[in-house]
Amino acid sequence: MILNFTIVLFDGKCTNRQVLLILLITVGFVCYQPLNTDSPADVHINEFEDVLAAFKKNEKVRGLAFALFDNNDVIFQKCLGNSTYGYPINGETLFSIQSISKNITTLAVMKAVQDGLLDLDLPISNYLPGFKINSCFEDDPEERITIRMLLSNTAGFTHEAPVGNNYDFRPVLFHDHINSIADSWLKFPAGTNYSYSNLGFDLAAKIVEDVSGMVFNDYLKINIFDPLEMTFTTIHDDEVVRSLNKTEGTIPYIKTKHYKLPYLGAGAVYTSLGDLIKYVQLHMHFGELDKKSIIDRSNLNKMYTIGFFNYGLGTYIGKIDGIYFLNHNGGGYGYSSAMLWYPEYNVGAVMLCNSNCAAFDVSRAILNMYVENTSPAKDFSVTEIFDTYNGEYFSHSNQINAIERQYCSNDTLFIEDWRKYTGTYALVYEGLELKWYAKLATLAGYHPQKVFIEKEGQTLKIRTPQGESILRKYRPGLFFTNGGEAVSFTDDIPTYRNIKLKKIK
Repeated sequence: MILNFTIVLFDGKCTNRQVLLILLITVGFVCYQPLNTDSPADVHINEFEDVLAAFKKNEKVRGLAFALFDNNDVIFQKCLGNSTYGYPINGETLFSIQSISKNITTLAVMKAVQDGLLDLDLPISNYLPGFKINSCFEDDPEERITIRMLLSNTAGFTHEAPVGNNYDFRPVLFHDHINSIADSWLKFPAGTNYSYSNLGFDLAAKIVEDVSGMVFNDYLKINIFDPLEMTFTTIHDDEVVRSLNKTEGTIPYIKTKHYKLPYLGAGAVYTSLGDLIKYVQLHMHFGELDKKSIIDRSNLNKMYTIGFFNYGLGTYIGKIDGIYFLNHNGGGYGYSSAMLWYPEYNVGAVMLCNSNCAAFDVSRAILNMYVENTSPAKDFSVTEIFDTYNGEYFSHSNQINAIERQYCSNDTLFIEDWRKYTGTYALVYEGLELKWYAKLATLAGYHPQKVFIEKEGQTLKIRTPQGESILRKYRPGLFFTNGGEAVSFTDDIPTYRNIKLKKIK
């Protein structure tokens, strides 16, 4: 580790802010680079630094932390820029990693399975006896949805919950967030298709809480974070708020402030670069780190086995040019993050950003540069394992992913009563504090995301940022898109994908 020592002179007393700034600059674990000048990777350090500097400039990222590593050592590490509080980013700065949390939640579930607390293939009604979910395809779908479906995005859930979502920035309790899921409608029959969603992972976190008798943060700390010495990692919002070395995300046109994240299983983890390296190295050691067994390899292999669309359990499994890679990305609330590793070459990378950016793309680019320039030995025993679990998928992915869509209704013939639903709507963002010029733009009628519902021929159609579709009536005031998303006019406030709509025209 390289420490940069700086002498800072103040005329008089140091404020708390000044003292913290001195600590961050002098002994704050400034991101380091390899010390072994004989390492073949050192030849390319300047190239890696140039890539990161150009990335930061082009993507207008305020602060980032990046690392390239094998299963034991850091090969290259770099922090650039500042936190939203003005301090230099370093290896201990807390970032929200958003959806990378899904992989951590899955590991926690697999630990509970290993300890006999859970069964992946039992219906969630066994663990959440009062939970109900709406489906136009079947009665009591909660009797069919399993924990495996929650973690593989095959339960049928839409992406957002009605309360506490990526459009709802209000401080929401996890309990209220979970309870609101019952107002959702499934997009397809349980277990028959794939749709990326937050809701399954939040329900999985709730189930772990119930069977363990612990709040989810405590379960994570006892079973993952503490054994791995992930000192700074937490999902407890109070711990994040108390940290003096954190960064908020940067959202265009929005005042930078701390927002409490309600989706504990899907996206609430805050971690540092150093801690996230340890977490990925655990995977690279197939469940062990520093001779400590955290999870059995057999349970990790379940996480690494693809169901649909390259997704296993809380893990993306890809194969490009004959090379396997494992990955999860995160983005939201003004943050971006990526973790990925090449298990056959025993090398990985992570990136944390406090702005919206292509973290995965630059991480993979640097990882590829390293592999191409150093030619590490390929472990064919690892290839054989991944071929065993996923060879069939990669040989027949087109057929496996060619899933026939089922519809709730074929009632698409326009009737005059539907005209009351036509118009232009804005997706409602709740709890955001806009900057002054954004407030003026909103008052002048500007809305960043709009939904158009209009008569087209003999049908009612919807146009959204996600595309356009015919609307199919299921019940009075309740329609579904061709993709299974619910559009509801049954309450005073209409919704699309559980997100509130405001009619503006």
